[in-house]
Amino acid sequence: MKKPDAMLMATFFADCFYSATYPYIYKEIMSGISGGTVAVNQIVNCLSVILFSALWNRFSDKLFPFYAVLCVLECLAGFCTSLYVTFHPENILMYYILDTLLFCLITRNIICGGVRLRAMRYPTEQQRERFDNNNNAVSAAATIIGSAAALFLHLDFVHMVWLATLGNMIDNIFYICIFLKLRKD
Repeated sequence: MKKPDAMLMATFFADCFYSATYPYIYKEIMSGISGGTVAVNQIVNCLSVILFSALWNRFSDKLFPFYAVLCVLECLAGFCTSLYVTFHPENILMYYILDTLLFCLITRNIICGGVRLRAMRYPTEQQRERFDNNNNAVSAAATIIGSAAALFLHLDFVHMVWLATLGNMIDNIFYICIFLKLRKD
């Protein structure tokens, strides 16, 4: 039997947690903030894509060694954000702002570093194509499972945020292990 691909497993678990919690988290957030806030979020997110993509294109060799540190930072920041929601569940706007900042500053860098990680792990065009197709299929299957679970979950906003945080931490643990294995090889 072929050994399971750790990147595909990361996609599966992260997408299961995300799709199981996202409908409720999204509904709660969108009912508690203005359209203008969403527009600002989009602008800030797009600026972070432009900035960090350019930085990674230019300084990838210097930034990539910190990939695992970024994953750990995201886990810690996610934990702190979830802790904030636990004690201030009524302040959806502040949660949204914190989540936006977390995504723009840390997650965006993990995404950029993940491009390099995948290129190292799947160095040929054929390997990358196969991974991308398998990853799409695994993501879709996990989304179906997570969305079906979402139909039956009747948890409050705070618990949903913690479940999403747990899923993100599992994803990061997989990616830290993949990074460390690639660095060792």
